[in-house]
Amino acid sequence: MSQTRIPLALLGLLIFTAVLLRAGLTRALVDDLFGNEPPRPVQLRVWDWWSPASNEEYGQYFEAIEKAFEAQNPDVDIVYQIVPFGNYVQKLSTAMVGSTPPDVFQSSVYWAEGFYQRGMLRPLDDLLAANATAPGPQRVTEEMFLPSAWRHNQARDGTVFGVPQIIDAQCLLWNLDILERAAVHDEEVRALFARREDGTIDYDRLRFDAVEDWDHFRRLTHKLTRRGADGQITQAGFVINAYGGGAGMFSPWLAANGGRYQDGDGSRALFAGASGVEALRFMARLYWEDKVCPPFRRQISDSELFQEGKVACMVAGTWSGKDITRNTLGWNRFAKTAFPPGPRGSGQKTVTWGNMLVVTRRCQNVDAAWRYIQFVCGLEGNVLRAEILGYNGPRRDFYDTEQWHRAKRERPYLSNVKQICLAGDKLRHTEIIAVNHQVNPVIETLLLRFPDIEAGKGPHASLEAALAEAERNANGVFRRYNEQVARWESR
Repeated sequence: MSQTRIPLALLGLLIFTAVLLRAGLTRALVDDLFGNEPPRPVQLRVWDWWSPASNEEYGQYFEAIEKAFEAQNPDVDIVYQIVPFGNYVQKLSTAMVGSTPPDVFQSSVYWAEGFYQRGMLRPLDDLLAANATAPGPQRVTEEMFLPSAWRHNQARDGTVFGVPQIIDAQCLLWNLDILERAAVHDEEVRALFARREDGTIDYDRLRFDAVEDWDHFRRLTHKLTRRGADGQITQAGFVINAYGGGAGMFSPWLAANGGRYQDGDGSRALFAGASGVEALRFMARLYWEDKVCPPFRRQISDSELFQEGKVACMVAGTWSGKDITRNTLGWNRFAKTAFPPGPRGSGQKTVTWGNMLVVTRRCQNVDAAWRYIQFVCGLEGNVLRAEILGYNGPRRDFYDTEQWHRAKRERPYLSNVKQICLAGDKLRHTEIIAVNHQVNPVIETLLLRFPDIEAGKGPHASLEAALAEAERNANGVFRRYNEQVARWESR
């Protein structure tokens, strides 16, 4: 071999190793390939959709989890596999009948109920019972979690099939630069801000219950809307994107008006009642009558307009702050609140959900899988996620840590996050994707054609009739799904 070929071969080897790491394969696997460590007796296969290829912080997070967990569990070798979110259900269904199914994986609430009902997940009640006497930081039983986190991980009979890994909620995101400018001359806007102990205004934070009700919200968005000489909006008070985004914000406004999207068993939809009609009419009037929103556009997202400083308030998620700061190269002058109550509501509300870690029925080493869940869903795992990914945690004790208090000092937009999560109703959970396919087009049409529909000239006889049709379509999904569940259970 020539001298020039040796460096080229070495370069090729380094590139190959980098590709393996970038693809989401673990350090342990690479170590095994090159003989850097003796083999460990237990190989734990863990699936996730948090891809290091899309966000390098995910790679840092998995590396930190792997390093800390394997140091505490020298018999276990974690092997991560990254599966795209959109392919998760299909890939898992295939893997469960193949030769190398995962042992543990992160499950979205979109799929968790269905996975369990199809017999793909192992019940965890026996493991939870044994864990009840574990030290607090390692205990992952119900009392250690926020109530809003411990809701999507149970079957109808109470069987627990998952442990919450994160807690998310929808929220209202407010541009503090816009609000502070308006507060100079407007006492009602000024009153939204929190006060320091000495009574001075804290322009970095909003009060959790700053927005009193829907009428108050309408007044605020009017005051925060600016128009040019031609009458066109130059600064919007609020933003609704009917093309995809509008249907997504219907659930939290419905919850704020005392309504629910579906019943607890996933047997029928409930959103077409008076609470739902009022919520959708409120959203549509903000756009068509109050005219506080920019024009509906397919090409520009709500987040883009907000990050450009063209919108005072938008619907987002409790997780979104760090993404916005990254996208804007450091801007963090925004705050989060829940949704103010509607005419039928009571108190600040939203919808919340907790994605979870689950153990598959075909797990080869349940003990190692459970130790992994104890670590990731325990206090140490919550703190690692917060430090590396900037996420809040689903555990009660997480909010007493110095890491969380430091995060709130450094990023004041986190100040209301715990209260927002505690104020949330359970996100709908049965066949979410299939229900969206049936319902979202109707809601989008109602937002796009609201004036015609109200005048009796649109594609639906009325807003009430359209929502009732969407509810019937959702009930058709529930009926077919529950018939399938009955067949699975009869086997």
